[in-house]
Amino acid sequence: MTAARLSSLPYELRLGVTGHRSIRDEPGVANAVRRLLDRIATTLTVHGSIPLSWTVVSPLARGADRLVARAVLERNDAHLDVLTPFSLDEYRKDFEKPADLAEFEQLFALRRQFQELDVHRRPGEGPGEPLRGNARDEGYVRVGESVVDTGEILIAIWNGRRAQGLGGTADVVRYAVEHGRVVLWIHANQPDQPPRVIRSAMPTGSEAYEVISDEFPLTANRLSFGYCQQAAYCADTSLSAAAFEASLSEARAQLAAGSTAAGLDPTAWMAAIEPILREYVRADLLAGLYQSRHANAVNWIQYLAGIGVTAAAAQAIFNGKYILIEVAAMIAVLVLWTAGRYAKWHQKWLHDRYLAERLRTSVFTTLTETEPAAETNHSEDNGAVPRDNPLPFYRGPRHWLTNVAEAMSHAAASSVPHLPFAELKAFLTDAWIEDQRQFHAHNAKKKHRSAARRHSLGLGLFTATLVLALIHFLMENSFRSIDLPKWLRDVITLLTVVLPVCAGAIHATTAQLELERIAERSRRMARVLGGIAHRMRYVNGPEDLRKTAIEAANRMKVETHEWWVLLSFQDVRLQA
Repeated sequence: MTAARLSSLPYELRLGVTGHRSIRDEPGVANAVRRLLDRIATTLTVHGSIPLSWTVVSPLARGADRLVARAVLERNDAHLDVLTPFSLDEYRKDFEKPADLAEFEQLFALRRQFQELDVHRRPGEGPGEPLRGNARDEGYVRVGESVVDTGEILIAIWNGRRAQGLGGTADVVRYAVEHGRVVLWIHANQPDQPPRVIRSAMPTGSEAYEVISDEFPLTANRLSFGYCQQAAYCADTSLSAAAFEASLSEARAQLAAGSTAAGLDPTAWMAAIEPILREYVRADLLAGLYQSRHANAVNWIQYLAGIGVTAAAAQAIFNGKYILIEVAAMIAVLVLWTAGRYAKWHQKWLHDRYLAERLRTSVFTTLTETEPAAETNHSEDNGAVPRDNPLPFYRGPRHWLTNVAEAMSHAAASSVPHLPFAELKAFLTDAWIEDQRQFHAHNAKKKHRSAARRHSLGLGLFTATLVLALIHFLMENSFRSIDLPKWLRDVITLLTVVLPVCAGAIHATTAQLELERIAERSRRMARVLGGIAHRMRYVNGPEDLRKTAIEAANRMKVETHEWWVLLSFQDVRLQA
């Protein structure tokens, strides 16, 4: 029997749109968009069973922008996010005909979110003056790029020709391809043709583009790797129900004890955050499971490689039949490496740990009735990158991890009652920030001791190798008259070969597990959290408490993001 999987939260599929304002066959294109959306849904949901939540990102210009927006909004659990190239009042001036403006307003009223892009005005132009020339063109370029940046898939309603002006469809398509988005192309003039997946779009000497495209549908992994990862997480059956329930009960008891110690009635709020807590416990257990498997694989690959070298050396020195040991060790290394890569223990560890830490933070920030705003772009591999990302040049966590935590927090926030200020402050300070400070302080000492033990063992092996090498030298030169048994001489020779290999294996595993860096990071994080805990004890009102809680949450998010980047380069490696 396995732990219940996460099945209630849908995957948010974000679709951007670009296309022509003038379309000859609008009904035909609209039907083509609907068919395309059906094929997307079929392709993904055949791979996994979690539901889809649709979000279309559109400036709502006349033509393609509105056709795609309407088609998406016809589906269940669909949302509209609107981006405008400049201020809303300025953008409305683009719709000269009353019917055009009315159509825009009708769709705009259905929005979930809305963002105006900043515009760089020319010197001397006041904020109330109308935009002209380059400033207006720049706005259209930036809004097209922003649609691509904030989406996962771009639907292009395009005739395959050059853009008529800056920020046109062809330019947006090329930008999307260059930034690794999935671009699904419906031919604007031939909507009955099957949709295509654009792999490359380069301008030629004429008005046309050289478009390299594939047939659709793609595989689910190529269409939305994030969906496939979230579906795999939800379907993971590695945990036993007994272990899950035991850990969940322990987490509940720990929170209840902290709440009671702070003078806060746990029955007043724990039911509201129960879904978050359950998923946190599940993600935390999975992270621990896959971390253990990954660490064991890293260690045993090194140790088995050392055993193989030892067997080879013994074969040469003792003329024994140790070749089978060497072969078996190398086969075991290959099997272990293949298993780690195929089962994705390293990737799952990073995913589950990141999700667990985000959910742990959400348990507490939800109680303040304020969750930090979701400020994300999408990287070239369709993963989320915070706008204030301290490491923007490295691949970060996939956006589904952030979306799951935020969606669960928002759903729980509506059920959280207003909690008394003084008791809530004490609870957040001690049960959350101080608890995390203590964890990092303990983790720093634990990792430092582990690294120190490994370095001491490596130094001991080096010293032993040096002593044996000196003995071997003296036996071959100054003390030839000493008649040591041949087997002892051979053992000394073998050890002078094997001990450095063992020391190298210990050093390699220490480096790959990043023990020293993690120890230093936890030491510094404990200091940061100690300062935040001190300030939180002296906040004077709910608003200051919320701000301090958000500061703590953001610090933890940055630390977790940097941890992800640090460990993402340390997958299991095949040792020669």
